[in-house]
Amino acid sequence: MNLKFLGTGGVLGLPIWNCDCEVCQSKNPKDKRLRPSLLVQINGKNILIDFGPDLRTQLLKYKIRKLDYALLTHAHGDHMNGYAELSRQKELILEAPAPVMKEFFERLGSSKKWLKTRNPSIKINNFKKKTLCNVEIDSVELEHKKDYGGHIDCCGYVFKSKNFSFAYLSDYSKIVEKEKVKNLDLIISDGAGFEKSKTGHMGVKGSIEIYKELKPQRMILTHLKHDKTHKFLTEYIKKFGNIEIGYDRMEIKANE
Repeated sequence: MNLKFLGTGGVLGLPIWNCDCEVCQSKNPKDKRLRPSLLVQINGKNILIDFGPDLRTQLLKYKIRKLDYALLTHAHGDHMNGYAELSRQKELILEAPAPVMKEFFERLGSSKKWLKTRNPSIKINNFKKKTLCNVEIDSVELEHKKDYGGHIDCCGYVFKSKNFSFAYLSDYSKIVEKEKVKNLDLIISDGAGFEKSKTGHMGVKGSIEIYKELKPQRMILTHLKHDKTHKFLTEYIKKFGNIEIGYDRMEIKANE
């Protein structure tokens, strides 16, 4: 199993247009972040988690020529607004839990039939737990806020093979199905903001608490904002255990 971080930035990516802050003016390539997305490769199968507005750039930059699955965590623009690129992949399987898929199509509005019209071969399903190439894949219910109050339907995904397990939890303020993410090798967690936010994000400090509680072997933070540099966060977080700050292009290779 191979994991590649295609993007680790927040809703606006980094640098942010018209921002003169230290992070946005940084020369460190690890402070340059596209919108959050992860590619999971399993025995020749490419599984994309989230397809935000930078998807075209990500597919071209990393020379990705094939997608087998696209999984959606929730229907916020920084996770779904690159959906048009999916029309270029024949036989693609697009999935999300039923409540997430319902909200996705509601947000598409008059364009909700566009994908199937442009690409009749695409299969759009409500996600169900599955085994792919001896890897078990399941969804995890999360709590996350809507753009304007209330909670949006949101999930993460858990992958478990014989020798490696990880969860991708990019946006959340609470893990509803916590039993599903215990005893994992890796948790990729929400790092949107240094403090736990009021907009539905655990942030860096909140994810540290999750690390202490769930005790994964390793944690990597994604969805980073422009309040702290990569260098600062790396120095800050290492004292809490095996926690790292993710960055675009980061790869993890694991024995399946």
